[in-house]
Parts: sequence; C-alpha cells; structure tokens
Amino acid sequence: MQGKIRVRCTMPPTTALLQAIITGIATGSMIALGAIGLSMVYSIAEVPNFAHGDLLTLGAYTALVVNKPGNVPFLELLTTGTQARTLTGTVVVFLITAVGVLGAVYALGGVDALGGSWWPTNPPAAVGAAVHIAAAAAVGLVVAWGAPSIVVGMIFSGAVVATLAPLQERYVFGKFRQKNVSLALMLVVSLAVAFVLRYGIQTVFGGTARSYAIQPTVDVFGASVNVAVVKFIDLYVMDGGLFLNVTDPVSDGVLFTGSWSWLVVVAILAVSAVVGYAGYRFRRGERAILGPYLLGTIAGLAAFVGLSAVLATGGSVPESSLYATRVRLSILRMFIIVLALGMMGVLHTLLRATKLGKAMRATSDNRELAQIRGIDTERVTMSVWVLAGLFAGIGGVTLGFLFGTLTITMGFFILLPMFAAVILGGITIYGALFGSYIVGLAMEVGIFAIPGLSATYRVPIAFVVLILVLLVKPEGITG
Repeated sequence: MQGKIRVRCTMPPTTALLQAIITGIATGSMIALGAIGLSMVYSIAEVPNFAHGDLLTLGAYTALVVNKPGNVPFLELLTTGTQARTLTGTVVVFLITAVGVLGAVYALGGVDALGGSWWPTNPPAAVGAAVHIAAAAAVGLVVAWGAPSIVVGMIFSGAVVATLAPLQERYVFGKFRQKNVSLALMLVVSLAVAFVLRYGIQTVFGGTARSYAIQPTVDVFGASVNVAVVKFIDLYVMDGGLFLNVTDPVSDGVLFTGSWSWLVVVAILAVSAVVGYAGYRFRRGERAILGPYLLGTIAGLAAFVGLSAVLATGGSVPESSLYATRVRLSILRMFIIVLALGMMGVLHTLLRATKLGKAMRATSDNRELAQIRGIDTERVTMSVWVLAGLFAGIGGVTLGFLFGTLTITMGFFILLPMFAAVILGGITIYGALFGSYIVGLAMEVGIFAIPGLSATYRVPIAFVVLILVLLVKPEGITG
C-alpha cells in the first residue's frame, strides 16, 4: 500500500480541496501582514496609502543586506563573498539595526519617547533611555551575528522599515493633512510616494530580479529536515481508527507516524471541546486581553494538538483503509502562517492591554473626540506608521518567500488583494484580518472550484467575492 500511495499521479477531489484551503491560509497570512498595516494607516492616519505595497517591496529587498550582502551594491566593499561580511560590514549592519530600533522609538514622540514617555508608566528619562539603548544593542547583536539567516533578515527589515515608514507621515502626508486636502488628493499623493519608493529601490538595488539564499536543511532533535521541499501527509481512515504518516519525498524517510483508535479520537475531541468551552467561559473583566471566542478557540486547539501528540501510538502503513488522502505541506508556508498568527497576537495584546492601544482605538473611532479627551493623536498617528512599517518589513520578506523572486513590482501586485481584504473587512484592523483570510481562501479555493481556470485568475476571483459580500453588507464584515 505504501508503494501504491507514492506513485499516485492525481489527488482525489477532497484532497485537492484541502490542499487549496491550506494554500489559501498561507496566502491569507501573507496578505494579512500587509493589510493590517494598510488598515491602520487608513482608519487612524486617514491615508489610503497606495505606497504600502512598495513598503513591502522595500522590506523584501532590505533583507538582502543581511541575507546576501555581496549582491547589494553599497555593501560590496564590506563583503568577502555573497553571504560573507568583513568585520567592518558586521559593524555597519549592527549600527543600522540599532539606529533603526532607536529611530522607530523616536518616531513615537521624539526625545521624550526615547526617555520612556510612551510606556504605560512614567519612568525616569535616564532609565527609559538606558532600556531603549540596551534593547537596540541587543537586537543589533542578534542581527549582526545571526546573519545570513533569513529570520534575522526579517528582524532587520522590520527595524529599518519601521523607521522609514513614519517619514512619509512627517514629511508628506502630515503636511497635506494640515491643509485639509480631500481624500482623492491624498490618494494621488500616495501614488506619487509609491513611484518614488519603487524607483528609489531600483536605484539602490538595481533592476535585476533577486532571490534569497535559504538554508535547505535544519536540525530538529538531532535529525536533518529539508525545509525547502514539501512534505507528504497521508491520512488513512480505518475500521479501528485513524492513521497519520508524514514523509519526506526527497529522502524517502518517515518523519512522523501516529495512530489513534476511535475511542481515543472521541476522547480527544471531547476533552478539547470541554477545554475550549472553559476558555470561552473564562472572564477577566474589563482588562481581558483575549475575547471569549478567541480564548476558547486557542484553548481548544492547544488541547487538541497536545492530546493528539501525547496519545499517538506507532504502527505501519495499513494494507487497506476505508479512505485515504494525501496533502502536501511546505514547512516554509507553515512558518509564514505561524509567524503571521504570532504577530497578530502581539498586535491584539497591544490594542487591548496597553494605553497606546486604547488611544489607537479611540482615535480610529473619532479623532476629534479623542483630541478633546486629551489623547495625543499626533503621537498615535506616528505609532501607527511605525507598526505599519514593522508589519510591512516582515511581510515583504514573506512575500519574497512565496514569490521566490524579488522584483520591484512585487508589492504592487499584492496591493490590490490587500485593499480588497481591507474593504471586505470594513476598514477596521480586525476586519482586515478576517478579510485577508477570506481573500486568500477565495484566491486558492476559487481556482479549485472552477475547472479550467489558471492561476492568473486568482485575483479577479477575490474581487468577485468582494463584490458579492459588499452587495449584501456594504459596510463590510465588521464595518
């Protein structure tokens, strides 16, 4: 049976649908990293930022400074090869990172912000400055000595773009907002900024296509796992229960084998449901960080995964089964999904559990009323640009993962799905999150559901879904 599964040429329809769903979740995760920043800037800073896609492009190219410094023109004298740097080159990368972190903090409120004025408490200025300098140095050391890791490249891109993005607000959009220009004119200004960014990137990095150097294998618990090749996940439904087999098609090795009897499956589902319901019922009053539905979902999923791993037993591939299916899973795509969910969790905590987050929500609801209540809306606006730049820097690197090739127009091609996600969600931060996954799933599942369509129709399908939803709910999902 094992050999028969390996030579199967086509996947059954159920497997193809599941494969499209997994791919759609990965696509939605990548869209969300850009759409959340786009939504924050639009709802709080009142800028329909068509330059946001080029911020993602900037983040993608910035990672090359860490990942492939030998291919970056202005670093050629500081390298000894494609990925090897001289000591001077290492110091330069450290300084750029440290200055980037401090620059992002400075954008929150100038010198006072460096002294800790943006913290929930009011620390002495010397203490705040010391903490910020130590944090910047720590991040700089991680980047300088962690290169050429692409994960370190994400940190570097996030720090740099988080510093550069607020400059758009300070020197361009903020000036036009003070003149009370129309939304249409602000849109035209954002298009102009987009072209400046795009051709600025081309001037520095050149117009040729680039790519990342990704380590093909990593060691996991003493075993070498190829992360660049998809894995095969085979699920068998049998009379006595379920059997799961994960294999590497390159090495033909078995990465995981597990079986569960139906009694164990029922017990896992029952306990997970109870844990999830308990999480839903858990309350922490006005200071609750996670809502009941989100808390219940996280608790239930954690219980399901944990119990499944603990109660799994070994076995061999069954000779016969009631049903068998196969899914291909890329570790890089899974990493993007986990990264996006983690960053969304951090943002959710920021919005719900900090003074800055509450000020952001108040400014988004009613900017004038927030000013009357004493909220520094200018500082909030700059904070939004810092966060949007951070998400764009990291999201741009994930975009380079999925595209495989870096081009100066890559951000523009993902801009339309990002705007679709923001509008579909109702131009709110949480709406952009939901809209991103709906758009991502529509792009991938739509190709599966409509036979004969090629991948070039992925974006039009997403916009068809957008139009249908807005016909029913013009204000968007959460608008």
